[in-house]
Amino acid sequence: MTAKRGVALGFTVRTGRAVVVAVGGPVEAPAILAKARIDVASTFDEGAVFHAGQELPIEEARALVRDAEARFVERARAGLAALAGRLDGEVVAAGLVAGAPKQLPPLESILRSHPLVHAAEGELYRRVFSAAAAALGFRPARVPADALAGRAAAALALTPADLAARLAALGKASGKPWAADQKQATLVAWLALATA
Repeated sequence: MTAKRGVALGFTVRTGRAVVVAVGGPVEAPAILAKARIDVASTFDEGAVFHAGQELPIEEARALVRDAEARFVERARAGLAALAGRLDGEVVAAGLVAGAPKQLPPLESILRSHPLVHAAEGELYRRVFSAAAAALGFRPARVPADALAGRAAAALALTPADLAARLAALGKASGKPWAADQKQATLVAWLALATA
């Protein structure tokens, strides 16, 4: 029996969802094995829990955020498990396009500031998908979007132009969708595969 090939997952996260790309094969010439969008909230109102919390007494807001996070982690875990189950390979690494976790103030302060509400929701969904992946045995490494191309080029020993050309070829071979989220998720997955 032959060993399964190594696969890396890459994530770009938005409110209520993530784009996930699976990359596998030899690091120097990988292939996109799967692309998916995993929704953990079906509407903006369901997903914008900190926005909703602004209209509630603090303890109700705290319960709303806590319960929503637990529900979203379970939905993300189920979606990732289904995706991983369809892959011809074993997930050995993962990457998440995100900077270091933000240190946020107490919930009371967050709910009084619209910019903090947005920051908290961004962190919530990055936490949700990281926790879901960790529950399946792989913890995504966080890589800031503005450092992603440079880190990938260095890890893969490619010039920026060569990296861009290879990324474009991967996208062409995999078909649509191929927007910014898929490109970044592919690149962070490729970087994770190279550094696994």
